[in-house]
Amino acid sequence: MSVQRLGRLDVGLEPVPGGARVTLAGRIDDASPLGELVAAIPAGDVVIDTSGVAFVNSVGMREWIRLVRVLRDRGLVTLERVSDVLMKQMNLIPELHTSVRVLSFHAQYVCNSCGAEAAPVVDAVEHAAGLARMQAPNMSCPECGTAMELGDFPERYLLMFRA
Repeated sequence: MSVQRLGRLDVGLEPVPGGARVTLAGRIDDASPLGELVAAIPAGDVVIDTSGVAFVNSVGMREWIRLVRVLRDRGLVTLERVSDVLMKQMNLIPELHTSVRVLSFHAQYVCNSCGAEAAPVVDAVEHAAGLARMQAPNMSCPECGTAMELGDFPERYLLMFRA
């Protein structure tokens, strides 16, 4: 896998049969020219792991949308382990609800028993029926084992799954 730096964003790129696998970590902002990334990604389907993305601003979202538009014209765009900050932003943009396939994402959960907070990975395929009804899946607290609740409005994470 090759790794390059785009502004404050580390990009890992691995060609795979039929397309590529991309890993993003850092900040998607005005210093992250994602358009430059397109030339390096082979045509075909692409899987993007954004679990390492810690910050997204409006200029970064514009760049993200442009990247997704180009990639979807060349093949299927699948996202896995979408960071919570990117997931919240994508739910605000209806175009992204239909132009990408989300396999899994991070969401903020809180435990009412012990006060712990966590951002576990939610399997969007396994929980598809509940997500379509805007119901976050139950998650166990990593500290005390009791049930945790989604720590934000469901619309911030689940709108793109709504039936």
